[in-house]
Amino acid sequence: MSFSKVDPEQIHEFTFFVDAETYMSYGGELDATEQDLHDLGIETVDIPRGYASDLGDRIPIRVRATARGLKAYARLIHLHDPLQIEEMERVTQRH
Repeated sequence: MSFSKVDPEQIHEFTFFVDAETYMSYGGELDATEQDLHDLGIETVDIPRGYASDLGDRIPIRVRATARGLKAYARLIHLHDPLQIEEMERVTQRH
């Protein structure tokens, strides 16, 4: 039984595949601070260290966040891939 008025949001895990050239053009930096990410509902972000030529054209970025946080992260990385957006929506709608 929860005594809080609002139940905590469910955490989801999703791996974004980001274009390496675009990612590097931003220097691998987001337009958000660590506190901003937490405020958006993003718990963790895992970016592989050896993402140069080893991973090819796309960098896998694993994110643990609320549904709201995943959508916010997608905006921060300028995600426009309809297949990834559709899959993210599917993942966040599961219970």
